[in-house]
Amino acid sequence: MSEKRPKQAANKMGIEESGDASRFIQLFMAHERQLRFFVHQLLPDRNDVDEVMQNASVVLWSKFEELENDSEFIKWAYVVARYEVLAYRRQKARDRLILDPDLLTTIAQEISEDPIIVQDYQCALRECLEKLPEKDRRLVVQTYSHGLKVSQLAEELCRSVQSIYRKLSGLREQLSRCVKLSLAS
Repeated sequence: MSEKRPKQAANKMGIEESGDASRFIQLFMAHERQLRFFVHQLLPDRNDVDEVMQNASVVLWSKFEELENDSEFIKWAYVVARYEVLAYRRQKARDRLILDPDLLTTIAQEISEDPIIVQDYQCALRECLEKLPEKDRRLVVQTYSHGLKVSQLAEELCRSVQSIYRKLSGLREQLSRCVKLSLAS
C-alpha cells in the first residue's frame, strides 16, 4: 500500500513514472549554482535572487516536458530565469538600484551565450573587490549583497543620499574597468 501512495501523489503532481522527476532534479542540481550566479548578476540582493530562483524552478519544472535535449538545460534555464527576473523587476520597479531592462537583457544574453564567462567574470570581480579599500568594499557589499537601501546607508554613515549614490556610481565604474582589464589579460 505504501508503494501506491507515492505513485498516486506523483501522478497528482503531474510526474510521470518515466523518471522525469529524477532527470529534472539531476539537471537542476547540476546547474543550480550556475543559474543562481546568472540571476545574481541581474539582481544584487540575495533575497531577491532566492525568490526568483524559487519562481524559476517552479516554471522550469512545469515546462520541463518542453525541453528536447538535456544538454540544452542550462541555456533553457537561463531564458526562463531571465523572464522571471524581468517579471520580478516589474514588481519592484520603484527601487532605484535595479538595472534598466535593456541592459539586463544584454547582460543575460551575453552570459547565456558563453557560460564560461560567468566563472571568469566571478573570479575577476572577486579579485577587483579585494583591491578596493576596506571602507569602499564594505559599502559595495552592504548595498549589493545585504540589500541595504541607499537611504539606510546614508543614515548609518551620516552622509547624504546623493553622496552615497555618487560614491556607488564611482565604485561601479572602477570595478567595471578593473573587471574588463582582468578579463582582457
